[in-house]
Amino acid sequence: MIVPFPPFEPDRSQFAGASSNNVVNALPVSDGWGPMPGLTEISQALGAECRGAVYVRTSTGTFTIIAGTATTLYKLNTTDYTWTDISGPSAPYSVPLLDTWTFTRFGSQLVAHNLSDPIQVYDIEAGGNFADLAGSPPNARYSWVAGDFLVLAYLEGVAGQKTVRWCGQNNIEHWTIGKEGADSQELPEGDEIMGGFAEQGGFTVIQRAGMQYFPFAPSSGFTFTRTVVNPKQGTLAPRSIVSIGPGAFFYLSEDGFFGGVDRKPIGAERVDRWFLDQVDQNYLADVQGAADPFEKIVWWRYRALNGSYYRLGYDWQLDRWCTTDLQVGEMVVLATPGITWDGLDLLYPDIESVTEPFDSRLFSGGRPTFATFTTDNKLAYFTGPNLQATIDTAENEVDGLSRSFVNGARVITDATTFTLSDGVAAFHGGPITFSTANSPHSRTGLVPFRSDGRLHKQRLVIPTGEAWSIASAVNVNAQPSGQQ
Repeated sequence: MIVPFPPFEPDRSQFAGASSNNVVNALPVSDGWGPMPGLTEISQALGAECRGAVYVRTSTGTFTIIAGTATTLYKLNTTDYTWTDISGPSAPYSVPLLDTWTFTRFGSQLVAHNLSDPIQVYDIEAGGNFADLAGSPPNARYSWVAGDFLVLAYLEGVAGQKTVRWCGQNNIEHWTIGKEGADSQELPEGDEIMGGFAEQGGFTVIQRAGMQYFPFAPSSGFTFTRTVVNPKQGTLAPRSIVSIGPGAFFYLSEDGFFGGVDRKPIGAERVDRWFLDQVDQNYLADVQGAADPFEKIVWWRYRALNGSYYRLGYDWQLDRWCTTDLQVGEMVVLATPGITWDGLDLLYPDIESVTEPFDSRLFSGGRPTFATFTTDNKLAYFTGPNLQATIDTAENEVDGLSRSFVNGARVITDATTFTLSDGVAAFHGGPITFSTANSPHSRTGLVPFRSDGRLHKQRLVIPTGEAWSIASAVNVNAQPSGQQ
């Protein structure tokens, strides 16, 4: 009997055979599961917890990685992988506890801000340190670029929580309302602003209880007008909003995960209940989302009940979910710094200790790659050795009339080192008892068992560092055992 390794959908019944409630450290592929890379640390530790990071590219092709803590802005020094303080004159900063740095590029300038400190600006071409942005712009929590305008949202003050404001046309140092196209709009409905992003011809604002679209409309006498596109629903977690393209974005709402202004459910009866049971409800608003540009997966980082931070991922191309037990800090998409052969000496004691394949994106330089900051504040890329993967099948009733005896199985995978165990239950809903985890025979690939039960569930474990690309199913040798 061929038993597939099904999608990770812990909210669904485990008896239908179409879902698994336990897949850890494996990525969805079209016909099963593939490996999930671990971390490669490349930097010394930041002075404190990372509260936001970004990369910028100069006109000459040089990439700069910038990260911020609650008090300081840093640049990664790719000579020795230390962090150089490039804070402006308003430092030390005081990023609020529930706030982070927002980084937005406008031409050759990088704007960095939070709700408490003066907006900072960095000259991407000239380098140097940050400076206070001229023109007396208001402090703001969020920002994005819409055409020729820098848009700020969630400003200081109670009224500012529902206000968007934009600069003069092509001039981020001009904030005089009514001149050069600069203006502001307080939103009368939808509660506070939770984020936003540029769209074709305008920008979208996501609120706690609503969504609005601002089209560029100079012929109306205003720079932007507004249209309510969802009058009822929004998000409770501002950092959970992830835009992946025109009209395509995902977010966490009160009742689960959704996509777009029409709230297309992507987690209903799949992972929503599981997630709400896992997450610390006191930290729902702190859930952070980021898109892995290489794997086409949106990851959400959340604080679990045990205080650790884990990730739940959604593959938007395959419409599949995945999860991991790897603990991470701030997630961010960064360009790889382009490690040289000489630079390897700073990361590895000798050439035999290099765990990365030499064609890795880490050594390519300038490749957009998913990254994180570790629990000890070091920058790390998800390009390391494959993590240990655990993949369960559903609970399958081999024979509808009697118990079944399983005396062996073969795993349809290109992994050569793994273990397989067979779990049995005497009835639906009964406790699962797993056999000893056995390895495949070196000549036949058969994993031996002596398991008897009405329901069977196989568990595959592929160890850390194993080179593999697919695990799709288990071919189980089973026969009626003669017992009811």
